[in-house]
Amino acid sequence: MKLYNFKNMVAMATIAISTLGVTSCIGDLDVENKNPQQVSELNNDALLNKIYANMVITGQKGPDGNGDLDDIDEGTSNMIRQIWNANTLTTDEAACIWGDAGIPEFNHNAWSDAHPMMKALYYRLFFGVTLSNFFLEQATGTDATILTQRAEARFMRALHYYYLMDLYGNVPIVTTVSSEETPQATRAQLFEYVESELKDIAGEGEGNEILADAKTNTYGRADKAAAWLLLSRIYLNAEVYTGTAQWQKAKDYADKAMKSGYSLCTTGMNGYTPFQLLFMGDNNTNGAQNEILLPAIHDGETTQTWGGCLFIIAGATDGDDIAIYPTGTTEKWGGNHARLQFVQKFFPVTEAPDGTPDVVKNAAGDDRALFLTQGHTASIETEGDFPSGYAYVKFLAKHADGTTTKHTQYVDTDFPMMRLAEAYLNYAEADARLNGGNCSADGLEKVNALRKRANSRTVASMSLDDLCDEWSREFGFEGMRRPTLIRFGKFGGQSAYKWQWMGGDKQGQAFGAHFNLFAIPNSVITTGGMEQNPGFK
Repeated sequence: MKLYNFKNMVAMATIAISTLGVTSCIGDLDVENKNPQQVSELNNDALLNKIYANMVITGQKGPDGNGDLDDIDEGTSNMIRQIWNANTLTTDEAACIWGDAGIPEFNHNAWSDAHPMMKALYYRLFFGVTLSNFFLEQATGTDATILTQRAEARFMRALHYYYLMDLYGNVPIVTTVSSEETPQATRAQLFEYVESELKDIAGEGEGNEILADAKTNTYGRADKAAAWLLLSRIYLNAEVYTGTAQWQKAKDYADKAMKSGYSLCTTGMNGYTPFQLLFMGDNNTNGAQNEILLPAIHDGETTQTWGGCLFIIAGATDGDDIAIYPTGTTEKWGGNHARLQFVQKFFPVTEAPDGTPDVVKNAAGDDRALFLTQGHTASIETEGDFPSGYAYVKFLAKHADGTTTKHTQYVDTDFPMMRLAEAYLNYAEADARLNGGNCSADGLEKVNALRKRANSRTVASMSLDDLCDEWSREFGFEGMRRPTLIRFGKFGGQSAYKWQWMGGDKQGQAFGAHFNLFAIPNSVITTGGMEQNPGFK
């Protein structure tokens, strides 16, 4: 595969340190907003900043204009937006009413190698890999600051490769900026590469490029705890990726993350529950920052985008909704609504009441049941009708402390790429799988810690099926559902678990096991000499 399927990526990696106010994304990496075509020295701080900003920002101008990638709609290329689509619209959590090319295929689990959004995400992820490779080639030396920054660039490269491994399975491992073709790697080889990189930069290898100790780095930058949590995540899915389960390692690294100094957000503010604080416009200061190990930083002035948290917030409500329950942004796109099976995770035997999220969560006895039901029906009877299906308003652009948002349209809400609650559920699930399918008292304690935080009743037992539901309650609409369902055997290639409009049928119908992966984009196959994933040939 040649990376030059992308937009002159070496030049773009250089240009990446300019414009858009990227300079104010990551705390102490702030730099002057200079045009690199007019300066003689590469700014390592600004380039590292761009690597992090690749999760949110799509070009050099923002929210559109002079995008990073050619031949792709810039807003469509947003990393968070397309990870969210791929891992949420394909599952029992959400469906979208829009007819944009690629959306119906997500809704109905029927994509091909011509899917435009998965092409955009593939290129976005490899753009992040290229930025990281470019930084690592330019930022050399043994200075302590450089060594830490190099570890962070390697972490971000590993994170991008984690998503490539999870979504596409078999892609090249590229560690230099080059126009040479790179052999396609297997999914198992990708797993070994990501595992090795993360362990080395966490200080378990012989290298001297090591991440900062947990809780000692600037908010927004990766530290050892982020590496431990990502290791726990890949070990939890190791059987899917490699054919060999590694439950004990998943549990061990989850334990390291839980003991790292990060803590669950357990104190509310101004009527907002602790859980809500995690998804609000001041989640970098309201206490949620102690739970968020890796945020994708948003700022209404300097990181304007049509993706990220604006997409999640605006896509979940329309004009009628925000008249009832203002979300903190004037944008009201009315696209993504909850599927019935997601609602039933909170209301398994009764119907949710008609009302605002405060009414609904109180009725559910769970602060995570943040549905706006007023003006909506629970069942999606008509796919193109937004009020058919509840609005799930977990993410808000408002500031919990009552301060004014930086912009009325674009949001300040940081997206939690990793938060400590994941370590709790990783631990509990690995514990259950090591104990015959049910949590021991140790694993149950971790689940109940999250349920207590949500003001939900504690439970005396937790089976694997229960845990699958608990993952949805805790991480609904955070773009994590698809790999969870695959891990539990409830996605492609089975008919025991169904959801509305699964496979394109209102009652739900099975779809092939090959849909447990996305197709490698046909543009890459035809120009890069790569093998397509089985089932898409």
